Amino acid sequence: MRTADFEKAIDGLGVHGLEIMVMKINAKEGGKVNAVYGRLGELTFIKWDETGRGFSFEQPSDMEGCICSNDLPYLDYERDSAFDLKFE
Repeated sequence: MRTADFEKAIDGLGVHGLEIMVMKINAKEGGKVNAVYGRLGELTFIKWDETGRGFSFEQPSDMEGCICSNDLPYLDYERDSAFDLKFE
């Protein structure tokens, strides 16, 4: 999938306040997206794999503001089909 496909599918979720933070792209594969990391509010972090399957991580409230974009790939995400993307 390409960047525009992911952006459109994420917008299609219709979740207010959801922002894309980091998009990992493999230039050797012509710009194919390997993973997308996002945030919903301050405590919920979301990851999508290259097929659009959703995963989420809920940060403990006492750690609010402690996660930066470099930390996103290493969070303990759990499979969350509520955030699965649908591509046209």
